[in-house]
Amino acid sequence: MSSAALIRHITPVPPHRARGPLAEVYAQVNAEFSSIGPAVMMMSPAPELMAAGWSLMREAQLAGDVPALEKAVVALGAAQANGLDYDIEAFLSMLRLLGQPQLADTIRRGEAPSDPALAALLDWAASTGVAAREPLKPPFSGEAAAEHLGTLLFTHFVDRVAAAMLPAGLTPGTLDPDDEPPFDGAPVLRPLDQDLRPGATLPLLDGLPAAEPPAWAAGGPIGTAYAALAATAAQGSGLLSPAAASVVAGVIAEHRGRRLPAGDWLERSLSGLSQDECTGARIAILAGLAPEAITDEHVTTWRATDRRLSDHCTVYLLAYGAMTAVTHIEADLTA
Repeated sequence: MSSAALIRHITPVPPHRARGPLAEVYAQVNAEFSSIGPAVMMMSPAPELMAAGWSLMREAQLAGDVPALEKAVVALGAAQANGLDYDIEAFLSMLRLLGQPQLADTIRRGEAPSDPALAALLDWAASTGVAAREPLKPPFSGEAAAEHLGTLLFTHFVDRVAAAMLPAGLTPGTLDPDDEPPFDGAPVLRPLDQDLRPGATLPLLDGLPAAEPPAWAAGGPIGTAYAALAATAAQGSGLLSPAAASVVAGVIAEHRGRRLPAGDWLERSLSGLSQDECTGARIAILAGLAPEAITDEHVTTWRATDRRLSDHCTVYLLAYGAMTAVTHIEADLTA
């Protein structure tokens, strides 16, 4: 089965059909991070979100001065908080490709890394964005904050979208180009020792909605990318009625964007909306708080309420719910 066939709810745009900003994002991802697997293609019907999301990931996780190993551990902790097998396996593989197979094996066994600094980063990241835990105090300060926070927040965003759009239990393989891929088009990682110039993705953000960058980003490109992603994803609220958008915002705020199991709380929160309004609000709330609970039927029912709803709209609605949750996680971590 190909990468494209694994993606749920939409038909992705493959690299050979990409044009304009989407083609540019694909080219940068392919050169600086990995080949184009399903976790990259899943948002391709919305190139604006692709550009903003890639910019945040690249500027926070790939560029900058913080060691790649530290940021891989932070991303792994966030993936654990989201319970997303795809990213957990991806970042364990990344640790191995960074020359740390023993660290990867230790974490896989559920044990704490022997390096206290890495153990603190992993525990902090895994404590964020989940209803069952109070987030720990960040084990860093100063110049490292922007890269660690940017990496964490992007991972919380993309893991929520991936939990909604990729099959449960899908894993990307070893990411090593020398190994047999588990499916056609599985991603392989590019060299991890590239010296990437910060800010190279900012031209991709031209024309996207602008917002005030967060103070924790200290005026750097990570803050510009984060603000662009938040503002662009927020446009997805326009796919809902004002009443439905208000309910979505209120429910996600009530839970501070933290992941929790789907349950009766969801239907109770929708009780004041019409049947058609519920279809979109349900998806957006789940995208923020319990994305693995989004079904094909949820998306099909919502899209049946208006023939104009498209793959582009579907990606925007999922991103709106996911990023609304992330903005609350960000606010609580930086209060």
